[in-house]
Order: sequence, then structure tokens, then C-alpha cells
Amino acid sequence: MLRSLLMALIVTASPPVTTRADYIAGQLAHDPVFITDEAPRAITPADAARIRAAVKRMPVKTYAAVVVDGDQSRDPQGAPDRLIALLHDKLGENGVYIVVPSTGIGVTAEQFGENLPLQAAEREVTFSQPYNAGAARAVERFVDDIRSGQAQQRYEKVYAKSQHGWEPKPYSEAGDDNDLAEQAGVYSGMAVALLLATAIGIRTRRRRKR
Repeated sequence: MLRSLLMALIVTASPPVTTRADYIAGQLAHDPVFITDEAPRAITPADAARIRAAVKRMPVKTYAAVVVDGDQSRDPQGAPDRLIALLHDKLGENGVYIVVPSTGIGVTAEQFGENLPLQAAEREVTFSQPYNAGAARAVERFVDDIRSGQAQQRYEKVYAKSQHGWEPKPYSEAGDDNDLAEQAGVYSGMAVALLLATAIGIRTRRRRKR
């Protein structure tokens, strides 16, 4: 009798087990964006700021969790779709739920009470973004697809390219800078051409007046 009582007291005193989903849901209850601190090299403070800014641009309430890749065979809750289901159950809030690995490879999204082209956006990101794009760029592209209203068309276009052997080039900040510089050069050239055309027009009118 005494032994049974002691065992009951021990079981009662044991703290409840906090699962990964419990922890993330607890964080999301206070902040709609959860970013793991277990991958500081993959997710820098600048990347975290970009992810938060992108999620704010979603047209509906959105919860996003950036997590480290786990062993799904050992942790069934590690599967993105399973994790989303658990997070929705624990938060009890409708909207869009996004789970992104810290590597940025693969975006999984589900919606509750909304009707957005999430699958088309997921696929477009998968086909359009290079393997080393990172989580911030993946989330930004996903949100851009949703906001564009052209998610399905974008996916079909990039999918068609992939069938002809096209692959996205490896991502680099330098590459983005070069693209911006090239665009700036084009716009500058257009501005110079416009000024020259205007000047020629003014001279021509002056000559006619004479």
C-alpha cells in the first residue's frame, strides 16, 4: 500500500514532457515567426529580419517556423506536414502555416480557413530557387508568388524550363549585386538617350523658327 502511494506521488510529481511541437507552438503564441537558434550559420540575424519582413507581407494571418532538419524516422513530429497539423491543433488559429528547414530546401505550407495557391507557390520555389538560396530567399520567393496572384503561372513557366534542362544558377550575393548594377546601367543608358533625343528635338525646333 505504502509503495503504491509513493509510486503515485512520483508519477504525479513528474513534469509533463514538452515536445518539439509544444515548444514551437508556445513561441508562436507570442510571435508568429519562430526561427531556430540551432543553426546560427544558416540563419543570420539579417536572414531572420528578412524572413520576418516577408511573412508580414502575407495577405492573411501567417505562422512561420524555420527549423533544423531532423531525423523523421526517429521523430514523427519532425515531418513538416505533421508538425503543421500539431501546431494548428495547439494554437487553434486559422490562417497559413509555413515550415521551412534552415537550409531553405523545401517549403511546406498548409492553410486553415483560407484559399490561397499554396501548392503552386511551394512548387515554384522548389523549381526556381538554387539549392544554396537559403531559408530567407525561399520564404521571400514564396510570399512573392502568393502576392503576385500568378503562382500557378509562375510554376508552370519554371517547370517548362526545367523540362528542357534549365536549372537555376547557384545563388550568391555578388550575383544579385551584379544584376542590380547591370539594371542600373541599362536605366542610365536609357536616361542618357532620352536626354539626347530631347536636346536634338529642341535644336530642331529652334532652327525651324529661324
